[in-house]
Amino acid sequence: MPRPVWLVAGLMVAGLLSLSPAYGFHGDEMYFVVAGQHPAFGYVDQPPLTPLLSAASVAVLGVSPTAVRTLPALEMALVVIIVGFIARDLGGSRRAQVLAAVTAGVSGYLAAGHLHTTTEPDLLIWAVVIWLLVRLLAGGDRRLWVAVGVSAGIGLENKDTLLFLAAGLAVGVLLCRRWEVVRSSWVWTAVVIAAVMWAPNLAWQAMNGWPQLTMASRIAGYAATNRAQVLPFLWLFCGPLLFPVCIAGLVWVLGSRAAAPWRPLGLAALVAMALDLVSGGKAYYVIGSVSLFIAAGGIVLDGWIARGHRRLKTGGFAAAAVASGGLIAILTLPVLPVADYAKTTLPATVPDVANQIGWPQFVATVEQIVAGLPPAQRDHAVILSNDYSEASPLILLGKGLPPVYSGHNSYWTWGPPPAERTVVVHVGDWRPTNWARYFTGCRDVAHIDNRLGIDNSEQGVPVTVCTGISAPWTTIWPALRTVS
Repeated sequence: MPRPVWLVAGLMVAGLLSLSPAYGFHGDEMYFVVAGQHPAFGYVDQPPLTPLLSAASVAVLGVSPTAVRTLPALEMALVVIIVGFIARDLGGSRRAQVLAAVTAGVSGYLAAGHLHTTTEPDLLIWAVVIWLLVRLLAGGDRRLWVAVGVSAGIGLENKDTLLFLAAGLAVGVLLCRRWEVVRSSWVWTAVVIAAVMWAPNLAWQAMNGWPQLTMASRIAGYAATNRAQVLPFLWLFCGPLLFPVCIAGLVWVLGSRAAAPWRPLGLAALVAMALDLVSGGKAYYVIGSVSLFIAAGGIVLDGWIARGHRRLKTGGFAAAAVASGGLIAILTLPVLPVADYAKTTLPATVPDVANQIGWPQFVATVEQIVAGLPPAQRDHAVILSNDYSEASPLILLGKGLPPVYSGHNSYWTWGPPPAERTVVVHVGDWRPTNWARYFTGCRDVAHIDNRLGIDNSEQGVPVTVCTGISAPWTTIWPALRTVS
């Protein structure tokens, strides 16, 4: 592997870790930490891998954004290196490997490395599986199918979207008449290994009423929006100015005679995208296949540079890479001082970044309200939040607070408050149904304010104190369940 590939990966890690403490946690990151502190073989909204890794990161490194963001930074750097390996195994020169690695390093993988969610392990697993399949489809050691099975099993314990790639590969193999793949016992060994590794999560889902199917149906309710976002997201993820590199890679894999061994993978990516569109899944569910097209695009780009005017073309690529990576960084990473960021239109453009801001003020507001309760009420108080993004920071960052509960997703499965906790500090809107009818003596006592005027998901939400409940928690709890 050429040294510049390792340099690109190292710079990515260094840059991401230097930015990791800026702004603050994302609500999803804190939710995964709290979920992992309730170890299980599955959760309402995802398999167990990411929550367990998040909780382990905090247990080892402490409660901080850097603690949970170290793994994703390393994961995305590994993707950059693997893209270089894919380019090499597709027949690319050392320069093609470097070009592919640079393209990956300034792409959406850079943005993904800033947050620890289920997406980052998913992107890494897709890259690993695609790399192994590139070797296998070119006649590599068939025992590598065992590694495919293990990788897929790990991936399925993180996110079910790997099934899109599996289905696409099956179609690609059949359309390209690669019968030796179908007949290989090693292939079926890989399938069995992946299924066995996935079985604990499947068993948990079956015993808990298949909540992830309910979650999938909720996501499909936004199918039109999800479908409309696929192409813009693909363009942005590949790099606004480097998108032609990915398109060139796709065309090469599907049409070049030299790429014939890997055509099933190109078809697999298209089938996976089609399945995502049909099911109404989110735009990023199958974005992991981009690793193949970036690697192949590096080969095409290398050939283009080799045909003359090398310095001019190399300089043009370098300028496009810098501009593309810079735009992605400004849109998705906390590169601006928070006060300057608040003055831009970026909070409305990319809400995920805005939603990392204001958690200390959020927690402090709730702490002040609890501290202001009469002692008799404080001793019997409980905090109830509208969603997991409001419950999780109170658990991780709050001090001196009563127990925190929510009816949202996996929080609901962890049970209702104790019977004696009848004073409710409710954080968030009364939705999706009017929960206020279950409580008495309610009054709004504050509204969340990040003091920067940033209109994120928590800005302006009310904090309400209710002095009683209309029925026992065991009666109320089933009606408070929300899956979204």
